[in-house]
Amino acid sequence: MSSGETPTFDIKAFANILVADIENNRIRLPTLPAISLEALLVVNDAGSSMADVAKIISKDTSMAARLVRYANSPLYRGVSTVSSVKAAITRIGFDAVKNAILSLAMRDVFTTSFRSIQDRMEALWKHSVDVATKATQLVAHFPHLNQDEAMLAGLIHDVGTIPVLIKATEYPILLEKETNLDRVIDKLHMPVGKFLLSRWNFDPQLVEVAATHDKLDRVPKSDEVDYVDIIQVANILSHQGSESRWADVDIRKNLACKRVGIELIMRLGDMADEDSESEFSVMLG
Repeated sequence: MSSGETPTFDIKAFANILVADIENNRIRLPTLPAISLEALLVVNDAGSSMADVAKIISKDTSMAARLVRYANSPLYRGVSTVSSVKAAITRIGFDAVKNAILSLAMRDVFTTSFRSIQDRMEALWKHSVDVATKATQLVAHFPHLNQDEAMLAGLIHDVGTIPVLIKATEYPILLEKETNLDRVIDKLHMPVGKFLLSRWNFDPQLVEVAATHDKLDRVPKSDEVDYVDIIQVANILSHQGSESRWADVDIRKNLACKRVGIELIMRLGDMADEDSESEFSVMLG
């Protein structure tokens, strides 16, 4: 290569190294907070009660405060404001508490000690919250789907980007040239996200969201709207007005948009949801 040529980057080689590092625990992957894992064990125990879950969560003041904010959020807001963990769990419902705990744990996953990718990580979290917000608005029109699940799907859809960003700190060519980093993320974030969520034992439908949400030509097994459809549409709405390739997606031709409903999407797209986004950001910490 001559001195005047721009060095190329081998995405395939990078991917192989990243996978090997993950499999051999050589990369510092994001982890769910210990208190969240402890609470999830209790939730998954058939013999557990609301009081058992409340006792675990109350040990962590940050998680407890987040759960109370969650119970007072637009998803669950009642006539009165709840102020205790036990009251928050009662309002949310024992069956929905698992998704609530996971959603609240995600903020800690989207943090980094690497200053070189800090701005990227913050932007990724902000986008994930926006997609989660829009997903809950969309899913309210589909009774067979769940708002908590849709919000969690929005928060985790791009989680595979995080290990890619962490590994990129070892490659100056990626950090110095944004287009190279964008290309690597586009190529790898879905398979890496699938691997990460499978490792964390997330529900299969959420693993599917991480694995396929960017596949615009995806043809699902059923005609019924699913969470991948919801997240794909929320993603398109989130990127409107940006310089992303998603901003150019024609909603009248996109398969997921057709399934969800063009009129519904256009109606929601015209709605100003800054206040809702802000509330979700505060709720999630």
